[in-house]
Amino acid sequence: MTRPTRSAARSVVGLALLGAALVAAAPQPAAAQKLAFEEVVANMKVGDPKVRMDALRLLREAGYLEAAPLVAPLLSDPVPEIQALAIETEVALYLVDEAYTRQYGKTLVKAKGASLPLLAFAQGRGATIANPPSAAILRGLQAAAASPVATVRFDAAYAIGVLGAPLVRRGQFPDARVTVDRLMVLLREPDATMRLAATHVLGRLMGSALANPSANADLLALKADVGDQIIAGMNDPDEMIRLSSMGALGEMRHDRAVQALSDSFSYYKRNRFGMAALDALAQIAHTGTMTVFAALLENGDEHVRRLSAEGIGRSGDAGALANLGVRTTREKSKLVLQAVAFARAKGGDFSEITRVVDGLRNTVLRPYAYDYLVELGPPLAPSLAGLASHKDAAVRAGVVDILGIIGNEATLTAIDGYSRDKNKNVAAAAERSRRRLAVRLPAQPRVP
Repeated sequence: MTRPTRSAARSVVGLALLGAALVAAAPQPAAAQKLAFEEVVANMKVGDPKVRMDALRLLREAGYLEAAPLVAPLLSDPVPEIQALAIETEVALYLVDEAYTRQYGKTLVKAKGASLPLLAFAQGRGATIANPPSAAILRGLQAAAASPVATVRFDAAYAIGVLGAPLVRRGQFPDARVTVDRLMVLLREPDATMRLAATHVLGRLMGSALANPSANADLLALKADVGDQIIAGMNDPDEMIRLSSMGALGEMRHDRAVQALSDSFSYYKRNRFGMAALDALAQIAHTGTMTVFAALLENGDEHVRRLSAEGIGRSGDAGALANLGVRTTREKSKLVLQAVAFARAKGGDFSEITRVVDGLRNTVLRPYAYDYLVELGPPLAPSLAGLASHKDAAVRAGVVDILGIIGNEATLTAIDGYSRDKNKNVAAAAERSRRRLAVRLPAQPRVP
């Protein structure tokens, strides 16, 4: 498994699943497969639910992207089982590699029978191909999120997180208020599972909007109200929702949560609630917390020091960053030194980026190194491409995988050669990254 699990674990912490998970559609008999594409599409409009379901299964198994907009009307089908399969089909059609998504997702979501939208959401960045889903698909998912059937609402919410976040980063997310309003309804449901799903997805969408704020003014205009509702989740009776609320507040960098998070860290200290609060504070990186982070650089716990360094790096505060260098001159922890190198890179100094890249070969450092390199984003891509030839296969695999997330079509040249790497993990990572960056033709099938 190329990709480590730190950031994804943070975003889907404590996920509880509904009891009955939807099962992927089974392949149809050979005779059924001989139906013409046009006939299958026509069958999705007939009155008999069985005929519609069979047609949908055929499109799901064939995996051609040109079917995606044609499936969208079934997201509002009156039959819940058809809605559920339509949601799964839309997600599957846009995945880079469904088998990898299922394998990786199950390292995070331990409950048996987890649905594909949930597993794809757990994978996070890099799950989907370069082709953006249409506005009609997102609107269909919005409608499905209001279904009277809990499993449909659940899967629709996570599908919005999977397919909507890339659109947000592009500045192409449709009907932001409608989507947020639907998710806010789920956030207030009595069912803790629904509240958890809404918390995760709202955090993901708002966090993604920060990558392209000028193109997401309509979505970010709702951030204060969403964030304040999620702050309330810090007092939810369900402890997993409390933890996930802190994660979402960090992901969306909600300044108004700083006091509540600071209070939680002061109260809980270094247990999982206290560390979740500190992690969120380090993501928000508010200027008012710089003195706290500076003091915590002397803490005996290396993870407290690590998070403090991260927070200082994200703040953009030149004085705090200079002070970080002074205070860590005698630091011995590799975790903390890696975080300091990340902090410097956030400030534009890539002189120690090899320390972060080298972390990819260490099982303890790897999850943090991976997240740091992804967070540093497109400005890092040219420098990172030059390190893809590292002698260590774990580093090559990680670098090539990350280039598929932070790169663009121009990065394909740097990736292509590694699809023939003698190490199978490197070759697999290169192939996934190629699929992330190269636009898939409508008549080209998805990877099973």
